[in-house]
Amino acid sequence: MKQLFKKRLANHLTEMMKYLRLVFNDYFVLALVFLIGGLGYYYSNALKQLHSGIWWAPLLTIGVLLIGIQLGRFATLVQDPDYVFLLPQESEMVYYLRSAYRYSLVLACVTQVIIWIVLMPFVQVTLLATTSDLFYLLASILLLKAIWLNADFARKYRVKSRWVANRFLFRFLLPLAIFTISFYFEYWVGTLLTFLIILFSTVNSRRWGIRSLDWRTMIDDENNRMHTVYQFFNLFTDVPSLNGSVRRRRYLDWLLRRIRLIPENTYLYLYAHGILRDHEMGGLYFRLTVIGTLFLVFIKGEMLPIALCLIFLYLIGFQMIPFYFHFDDNAFVHIYPVTNDHQMKNFQRVLLIMLCAVATIFAIAVIAINYTNVVTIIGVIVGELLEVLAFIYLYVPRRIQRGQRSRNI
Repeated sequence: MKQLFKKRLANHLTEMMKYLRLVFNDYFVLALVFLIGGLGYYYSNALKQLHSGIWWAPLLTIGVLLIGIQLGRFATLVQDPDYVFLLPQESEMVYYLRSAYRYSLVLACVTQVIIWIVLMPFVQVTLLATTSDLFYLLASILLLKAIWLNADFARKYRVKSRWVANRFLFRFLLPLAIFTISFYFEYWVGTLLTFLIILFSTVNSRRWGIRSLDWRTMIDDENNRMHTVYQFFNLFTDVPSLNGSVRRRRYLDWLLRRIRLIPENTYLYLYAHGILRDHEMGGLYFRLTVIGTLFLVFIKGEMLPIALCLIFLYLIGFQMIPFYFHFDDNAFVHIYPVTNDHQMKNFQRVLLIMLCAVATIFAIAVIAINYTNVVTIIGVIVGELLEVLAFIYLYVPRRIQRGQRSRNI
């Protein structure tokens, strides 16, 4: 069973690396460098204006840690056919799951350490935490993550006491209680309580292996986890294994009725209806727009809001490009008397409308927050205009030509 997990882990990492190479392309890495640098500069300046005794500082820290501790789930890497083929070896599955637990714990701990490093200066400035306090806090965070993964481990088995696998208890209530004790009482007390709980959880976990597995729950949990991962990759590239769904959005019919039903607008009609009704594509467009707007609402400055606008505009436009090939597998579109030039022009027109709508929302958010900064207002308007035109009429055709060549290989 340990060898089976190692083989699946190798295949899983190979697949993840394939998508990560597409996500972290040259353009996105450059944008990410500017984003991290800008946010780091803003964070550094904000810390200089803070002082100890701020009432909302512990509340904000607890909120960030509660959100951060949700990152990193139990990766079992099980597949749907395992219910049939691995059922005779159910008694040996505990060794498979322990290997999966160790892998998940390492990834989760790395994530938690990064969050702790980012929060460390804020906690030192606003809560006057000592070095020992910070390390007690780190220990509490890592132990809480281990407790949560233990609860997820128990969830894979048919345990008698359902509270042992209660997700709400170990995801929210217990971390909230420990963090509250740490920030409002003593850091070491929170760490001590967390250590006692993980000790009890570890001893109790030795009895799980003798019980029967809940195969349906285990497979559903893994499918949901991978669906979340694929949704993230789908922000940047097309994911074939991510099945989309179609929704009828009647409240947008007034937009679709504006399309003239003439042969030259064949693909305009298809792309407009397809994007608005496709759950994955439309959802990604909406989510990125909301996330970008929230970032811009809470960030002041001269150049940082402009950089964030351009980054999010690029991300939204980039994740729409694969939709150009959405109808290629439909045999009926190939009998339409429409040339490829019409298809490209129609796709560019749809992108132009969508990116202009996002650019307008972003510009309004930036101007509302930085209305006294003329440089920022002019910069965001001119920058968005130039980026939208360059992206649609220079970058998109080249990107699509490259995609067509790769599809023909």
